[in-house]
Order: sequence, then structure tokens, then C-alpha cells
Amino acid sequence: MTAHAGAPVFSIGGGAGFAGDRTDAAVRLAASGEVNAIGLECLAERTLIAALTARAADPEAGADPRLRRRLSPLLPHVRRSGCRIISNLGAANPCSAARKVVALARELDVGSLRIAAIEGDDVMGQLDKVRWEEALPGRLIGAHAYIGSQMIARAIDEDADIVITGRAADSALFAGPLLPHLDQAPEAIAMALTVGHLLECSGQVTGGNYERPGGGGLDARSLADLGFPIAHVQRDGTAEITVLDHDPGIVDRLTCTLQLLYEVHDPSRYITPDGVVDFTTTRIEEIGPRRVRVSGTGFRPAPRDLKVVGFAEEPGMIADVEMGLAGSGAHERALRAADVLRYRLRDWPQEDLRIDIVGIDSILGGASRPANAAANELRVHVSARCPDVEAAQIIEDEVYALTLSGPGGGGSLRSEKRRNIATVTGFIDRDAVPLSLTWEASR
Repeated sequence: MTAHAGAPVFSIGGGAGFAGDRTDAAVRLAASGEVNAIGLECLAERTLIAALTARAADPEAGADPRLRRRLSPLLPHVRRSGCRIISNLGAANPCSAARKVVALARELDVGSLRIAAIEGDDVMGQLDKVRWEEALPGRLIGAHAYIGSQMIARAIDEDADIVITGRAADSALFAGPLLPHLDQAPEAIAMALTVGHLLECSGQVTGGNYERPGGGGLDARSLADLGFPIAHVQRDGTAEITVLDHDPGIVDRLTCTLQLLYEVHDPSRYITPDGVVDFTTTRIEEIGPRRVRVSGTGFRPAPRDLKVVGFAEEPGMIADVEMGLAGSGAHERALRAADVLRYRLRDWPQEDLRIDIVGIDSILGGASRPANAAANELRVHVSARCPDVEAAQIIEDEVYALTLSGPGGGGSLRSEKRRNIATVTGFIDRDAVPLSLTWEASR
């Protein structure tokens, strides 16, 4: 039976917006029976670096280490309610992730599942075809192309229950399962990408990370149980964005507009691997309590090239060290402790050194306003680019020395020394990035 023009042909939920996102809201979506699929966006540059590091030490590693925790409560619903899962949990090793899903499904005895892993985004073997925007600042440890939704759509069309990718564009995780159910007009593709962009940050479109001008955001209990978004999508791509009836959340023109513009530099030309979309024509209408209709996004064909993100390890490391001060006079003592460090580290290359105070100027820097009142507790923070391990140790030692030779009452120290890895952007012809599907089955 053909759905009438206004009926949804597919419903999809946004079940995660980053690797460490909550799992309970996604489980409620899967158990509700209201969604045909859930997209789990779990990959960013920092998590991909960790995955590349793990894979370098063990060729079977490189998938998201939270895979088991995230999927264990979801897999039973894949069989029970037919809710498919699409995720970039594969990180640097999608095939290994698919095998882990198979093992988990067997352990949980959830029945037969078809799992598709999409490979090909790793372009370390095609570096001669990558055009970098700048010279690589160090040793390249990984390079991945942002792939689009077409291979995800194919996997869904071939009855995958679970699709695992690596560096797929965030919006593609949601557009991919939609595409087989939409008419193939450019406007429908544009709307599939719009839905993807609206859902890719989970609770950010349902009232999370949101304060109305003048106040009026969700209370603590509602934020603690925040519902994640659902899109009910019609064949022409028109979508209704909402949240489960019993889940707390706000879905209105403002939350959707803010998410629509999230990380978008030019709303008239938002470039994805699947097409260039124009959000300036997008219509967002409130059609009921916590329900908006979204339509009208413009579309132009995708550029010839795919974006590539590379990770170059520079010599040396980054040292991040903090010390806390609390109680009477904490404000003045923190200012004085920061000045002590400026004296002690005055010969350090100033472009490689930052000294600030958490609670005063660590985020806004020189744009910070003077405090209206002295704080009861503050943290003096140093971040330094160091040429080697010994230099990083010097930074740590100088902060620790404040506990004996600085203003009184310093303590609660924290220190981190990490590799100095820069992200670099490049481009590669999409024909140089062949993708493939690898199938696994739990029975």
C-alpha cells in the first residue's frame, strides 16, 4: 500500500550525539516502537585519534571501546521491534566493530542479525591523491575521508539490521536509512540531510544545551531524563521533529533553528558528501506541543571532492597542569600564583605557553570582565607546548612547587601530559575512495 502524501514513511531517532552520550534515552526510543531506526553519532576527531592509537598497538582494536555498553541494551530491541541501528562506532576499524557486535548478539542470544560494515574511509593508502590545505606539521598517523550516505542506504536496502561505519559524515548516519524510503527528488535528499543535521546532536535539539533568553530552560530533573529527538519523515522529505510523549524536552522553532545552524559557517551552502544544502529556504513551523514541521531545504549536487581529516603528530607533547586554591583570599592568592608562574616561566616561548585562572579568564581570556565579587575557590591552570618529556616535567614541577614556595593554601593538583597531535584538512577525488560492504551475521 502506498502511503498518502502526508503520512510518514519512515521514523528515525537520534540516539547519541557523541561517543560518551547517555544510553537510556536511546533505549527508550528503541523500546517505544515509534521508530524504524536509530542513528548513533559517536565519532569525533579526538575519539578517532584514540582509535588510531589503539589500532596501531593491536590490529583488531580501533573500534569504539564503549560499543558493548552502548549496544547491549539496544540489541534486544533490534529483533523485538525491528528498530535498525546505524552508527559510526566502527571508528578506525569498522569490520572489527561488526565482529564485536556479532559476538555480543550471540552472548545476549538476541537471534539472527545482519550486520554490515562499511570500509574505505581510511585513505592512508591513497595519500598521493590527497591535497592538503597546509604542509603537514608532523608524522601522519591517520587520514580519513568523510563518506556520505549512499553505502548506508544500500546496506539498509539489503536488509541490514545494523550498519557500522567509520568516518561517515554525521548527517549521513540519519540520511542513509531514510533515502530508500523517499522519492529521489533533490528536495527529498536535501531534507534527508536536514533531518540528519537536526538529529545528529541528540538532546541538543530537544532542550539540552539551551537557555531561553531571560531564562526558562528545562529544570534539573528534566535535563537528567532528557528525551532524544524523533523525526517522522514523509516521502518528499518533509519531517516532523518531536520527542516521546513521556520524555522531558523542548522542541520548538528556536531549538530546531539553533541546531540547524550548529557548526554551519554558511547556511546557504552547507557542504556534505551527499550534496550542498541551502538552509536559508528551510521552513520550521510549530504544529503542536513539542512538535515542529521542517521542509523546504534547497539542494545542489555534491562537490567532486571529499573532505579528508588527517592527524599529524608533532614532536614533543602538551602539558596541562592545574592547582586549586580555596577559602579566604583565594581570589588574590590565585592571581598571585599565576604571576609567580609568569615570572618562573618568563623564558618559555610565550606563543607555546598559556597561564590562566579557571573561574576568571580561562575561557574568555582577555575578553573576560572583572569579577563582581571575590570567588571562594579558583584553579590556576597552565597549558604548554613542550619540545620533549623533560620540558613537560618542568612545567608540572613548577606548578607543584607552588605548594611549598607559592601563595598559601595551594593543593588539589591535576596534571596531564599528552601527545601533540594536530588535525589537518585535505581533499580527495571521491572516485579515489572506493567503499565496500562487509557482511556479518550473528547466526
